[in-house]
Amino acid sequence: MERHLHDKPTARESLAINYAKAMGIVMVVIGHYHGSLFDFYRPYTFHMPLFFFIGGLLLDPRAGARKFYAGIARKHVLYAVSTYLVVGSMAVLFRNGLGADIQGDPFNGSIREILLANYESNFEQNTYFLVLWFIVCYAATSSALFPIIKATREWRFSSAVYVLAILALGYLGMETFADRFHEGKDIGFNYLSQICTASAFYLAGYVARPFLWRSLSLYGFIAAFFVMYVSSRTGFDHAVVMAWSKYPDGFVMSFLRIFCGIYSTFYLSWVLSSERMELFETAGRESKAIMSYHLIGYLFLDLVFHTLGLYDIRDATPLDHFSSPVFSPLYIILPTLMPIACAICYRKAKAGLYSKAKVEISRRLVPR
Repeated sequence: MERHLHDKPTARESLAINYAKAMGIVMVVIGHYHGSLFDFYRPYTFHMPLFFFIGGLLLDPRAGARKFYAGIARKHVLYAVSTYLVVGSMAVLFRNGLGADIQGDPFNGSIREILLANYESNFEQNTYFLVLWFIVCYAATSSALFPIIKATREWRFSSAVYVLAILALGYLGMETFADRFHEGKDIGFNYLSQICTASAFYLAGYVARPFLWRSLSLYGFIAAFFVMYVSSRTGFDHAVVMAWSKYPDGFVMSFLRIFCGIYSTFYLSWVLSSERMELFETAGRESKAIMSYHLIGYLFLDLVFHTLGLYDIRDATPLDHFSSPVFSPLYIILPTLMPIACAICYRKAKAGLYSKAKVEISRRLVPR
């Protein structure tokens, strides 16, 4: 059956998307700890573009503008503010109580001063909430692209226009604005690079909707694997750091390697989606919580080893924590599982309070 840009994912496709998100978020956790489990499928090759691609894949341009932007405000703006407060407060407690080096000051000055400091530092005042740049960039990208896609999706040659836009935005983000940022250190060009690059992959995810799943094959996976292998052996294997507009291998090679990584992830997620793995699926659904709280999870683990006398927590920084061959796997597993558990408990508590409130309102409204 022919698929269209506006078709919603099937049940298996939704499961595969959650698995892809789970793979991506585990890569984020690994990349923020001590590097990579693999030689050339490294986290910083493609893990952040993957999430923008998934965003485009899930976009529904038929949604009403009011509903869409209300979702942006609730899921991204309010979420960013609340998470900033929670993570920042935890980090400050570790700094004031145990002397941990949090390398930032999330609550320094007035609200205006805090906002300005975050803008000038690429949203890194709250260093244990390093992914704040991603949430801001995602909200800005989806907000900008939604009305454009909504207005142009019925054009006769819209897909061709989108492909050209993907290439143009990718080049602007990875070459033009990235170079301008690194030449003059003007933070505005860093944000332009982020948004253009993010828009390229977000739009690519939207364009890929009709054919992504039927394009997945073992031969395609082998070809992507071969490209990643050869590029890593020929020196084109530098990290892609979207947060700071770093694309050392240039637009063409960075773009190619990122898409090979995305394709490989979706192929594996599609293969795995033949079975339902509840924990893996939950990790995908809770990827935003894991992304937001895994760094503070490292710090709680540091506290455990500090208490055991194996580590001095004053040596901890946002990206430098206790490490040993025996205990290092805990820094991948527990910072992934802890946010999942907290998110589930929060939702259950919220649902319980909501149910009690409904019962109480009903009781008061019913005449006695």
